Amino acid sequence: METEVRFVDGETLTFDANAVIKMTPHGIEVLERNEEDAVKVLFPWARVERVTQRGPQVAAIYTY
Repeated sequence: METEVRFVDGETLTFDANAVIKMTPHGIEVLERNEEDAVKVLFPWARVERVTQRGPQVAAIYTY
């Protein structure tokens, strides 16, 4: 599933199906891994305008 995060300042980030996306009470947690490295980032809800998720069987838009 592809996830697109649009921020209140107009910036947009897109994450592919390899990223693990969790929506927590604090914000959107993104975990990306490659062969040896892993990066986890938390985007607080105060910065997020909209989250769009698309996949073969899912399409959802969350607006905050």
